[in-house]
Parts: sequence; structure tokens; C-alpha cells
Amino acid sequence: MHYALEPPREQPNTHANLPGLHRLYNLSKDLVLGRLEDRTATTTTGGVAKTISPNPDKTTKPQQLHEKWLQTLADHTVVMYMDGSKLANGSVGCGWAVYHCGNQQLHRFTSGKCYLGSRAEVFDAELHAAQEAVSTLLTTSLPCSTVFICIDNQAAINTLHFNKHNHEYAQRMQEIIKKLQLLGWQISTVWCPSHCGICGNERADTLAKLAASSTTPCQFALTTKTWLQIQACAEFFRQWKTELPLTKPSFKFPDHLHNVDWADTRALWRVFCNSSPTNTPQNIDAGPCPCGSAPYTSLHLLCDCPQLAVERTILLSSAVGDIQSPDFLLAPGNSVPLRRFLRATGLGHSAHLRLDGDHTTTDTTNDFDSDSPETDFGAFET
Repeated sequence: MHYALEPPREQPNTHANLPGLHRLYNLSKDLVLGRLEDRTATTTTGGVAKTISPNPDKTTKPQQLHEKWLQTLADHTVVMYMDGSKLANGSVGCGWAVYHCGNQQLHRFTSGKCYLGSRAEVFDAELHAAQEAVSTLLTTSLPCSTVFICIDNQAAINTLHFNKHNHEYAQRMQEIIKKLQLLGWQISTVWCPSHCGICGNERADTLAKLAASSTTPCQFALTTKTWLQIQACAEFFRQWKTELPLTKPSFKFPDHLHNVDWADTRALWRVFCNSSPTNTPQNIDAGPCPCGSAPYTSLHLLCDCPQLAVERTILLSSAVGDIQSPDFLLAPGNSVPLRRFLRATGLGHSAHLRLDGDHTTTDTTNDFDSDSPETDFGAFET
């Protein structure tokens, strides 16, 4: 992302036209406000240990189980709750509430809130709340003991345990925890259900909402990479729906294709994107199909070309839906007949197609640009 914050420059060994990088720059140049999150520095400290939550899920007596767990904690144990909030206008805030245990009860120690602006996500707010909460122990008069950081966001817990993507807020917190551990504190995270009547969590939630309504940003407010990624995805979806209004954009790979042979999967996506080996490059207009009825594209060959009419008839006898619809290619029930059609004709696999009336015995799979073996279609007949 750092490379997209200035106009792309031509290099002697790079392609002169980089439309993807230009689009990323045009998107990001107006989004970054203030300082950009720095993920280039890597931390040398270990992650925060995770403690098994007393709550197996969010529905099984969440408040009762959590309060029962609190009663088992030794005196002087510190329990921290934190939460993030994002308003409809994009403003983000975080809040934290710190307690210490005594006589099987929680006693309020301190609390706080921060406004992080409108270029962060709730995930970022949770991480920063944890940073702010643990920093209060650097100057506390409480005796060193065990600390439980209660967070209702599993992604934030996992990031604090293993900061794979070098989130800056997580890095800052881990540096603070390293100092506290040298002083004798034992710190771990624990998952806490949200909006279940747990006092500390509700307090942190209230503070986070108040912070999101503020106007004075925290000194650590910045444009986070998580927020930028979400904006990029949103822009991608908007462009997708504009250019391909009949499709349903998604980043989720279809479940019914997970165990399908790689060559067949690739052929299917090539046809779906109209970028098969039979297609001309995207910057060159397709020439006429030998049938004379339309340009020579993979979608024409699939849907209309009379040279593949026999195999298409076999396909349609087993498939459901309108072959002209983009949904036809991704319908789970059409997976097997479609793959049979593509294998029989070579469409999506090779530039050399087997047309109707071609009775040669040559195996067209030899022309496929893949080392994948022939698929056993029977394995998918469920």
C-alpha cells in the first residue's frame, strides 16, 4: 500500500502501463488523512497468551458463567474490558474499563475512551483500547499480579497472540506488555461475549460509543490499513456491479468447486470470465467465429455456436437454468455436466477445440495446458 501513495513511475524493466497500480493510487490518494499506519516495522516481542474463556459461546448463560469465573479469581487480579464502536457516519471510538479483584468482587480502578477518527475499523479500535488499558499499569500503585484482558473480538485476540500482519496498535501493545512482564505482571487475553449484561463489557461499550461521538482525535489516530482494504473492496464491488450488473460479486470461492480437479476449475473460470485460450487478448477485438453468427469468444462457443450444438444439447439435457445467464456457470447442479462439456469440446482448456462432426480419436486432453489427470466425474455424482 505504501507504493500506491505516490503516482506510479515507469521503470526500465516494467510495463509502461500499470492500470491496476494507477487505480489503487487514485483510490488511496484521497483516502489517507493524517498519518498512515506503519506495518513495516516488526516486533521482536512474543504474542499475548490466550486463556480459555469461561464462556463456550454467546448463548449459554453468558453473564452467569462469566461472573462465576470472576469469583474464582485471586485478590489483586486485574480484569480489563475493552470495546470499539463505529457510527453510521464512519466515526470510530474505543473504550476500556479496568477493575481489580477483592473479596470475590470487582472494584473499579480506571476507565477511558479515545476517538480514532473516521479512517479506522472496530477491529482497530479494539486493538488500540487494549494498548491504552495495559498502559495504565505502567504507573499504577497496584501490586504486580495476573491480568486478564477481556475482548469480545476473536480477530483482535488472535492478532495480539500472533501479529502476523504487523498491525501498529498491536505492536505498541506488545511493547508495553514486554515492559510489564519484566516488572512481574502476568498478562493474557480471554474471550468475553458482548451485549450479554456483563458489567465491564457494557461499560466499555458505552465509553466506546461516547468516544465515537467525539470530535477530538486521540494522539494515536491514523489511517489504518484495515480501513483502506475495506474501502478498496467496496470500490471493487461498486465497479464490478457497474461493469457486470448481472453478476453477484463475492470473494468466497464456491463450496461445490473445492474438490474439483484444478484443470476443470480453471477452464470453468476462463469461460466465466470470457478469457479462454480461444479468446483473443482483451485489448484486441475478437474476430468472427467460423460459424459467421458472432465474434469468436468462449461465451459464444458455450451458448450459441452451432459448431458445438451436439455437445450443448447433451449439456442442457442435464443442466438447469438459462445458459445465457452468468449464474448458469456457477450453479452447483451444473458443475458435472459443464465440466463434461468443457472436456469434450476443449473449451476453456485449449485453443484447439473438438467441434461437432470431428470424429478423430485423438484425446483432446493432450492439448490442455495442465498436467492434471482426467477427472473421475463419478466422484461428484452426489
